Amino acid sequence: MSKVKKKGREKHTAFLNKIDALSSPPEERDRAALQEDLCDCGIDPEELRKRTHDRLRAIATHNYVSLGKDCPPRLREALRQLKPLSPEEEEKKQTSQAASRIGDLLSSIKSGVISTLSAPLAGNKAPAHAFRNKKKGLTQKDRDLLETHQSEVDAEAGDEPCDDD
Repeated sequence: MSKVKKKGREKHTAFLNKIDALSSPPEERDRAALQEDLCDCGIDPEELRKRTHDRLRAIATHNYVSLGKDCPPRLREALRQLKPLSPEEEEKKQTSQAASRIGDLLSSIKSGVISTLSAPLAGNKAPAHAFRNKKKGLTQKDRDLLETHQSEVDAEAGDEPCDDD
């Protein structure tokens, strides 16, 4: 094989490998991280997608379609994946994202309400049980603490402090 053909084949293989890298479906977390990194660098992910699609479409048109050849399957797949969404598809995508976010919000609110209204765990009863069964009388520190809490409760309730002694 001549050097020119070998170099042309290497270029073609490199080009197809780049297309594979563009069209391989990354995992959702990788996609989000990539979009965040692009935004941090000041690159709009949608604009990059549009420009990449336009450039690949120009290559496909110039090198294949205008010559009456079929596009390689990998190039065709990359063009399909990078194709900008139509207004209807964009609206559908935004609607599904909004529904998903609302569902997540409602789920978190529901779990918060349920955790607030649920009975305390059995482990929380142990200190009260131990205090109730205490053999010796209250220490001065315990009495002061109870009086402080009682006065706070009375102040919140708007009641006069009561003397039970």
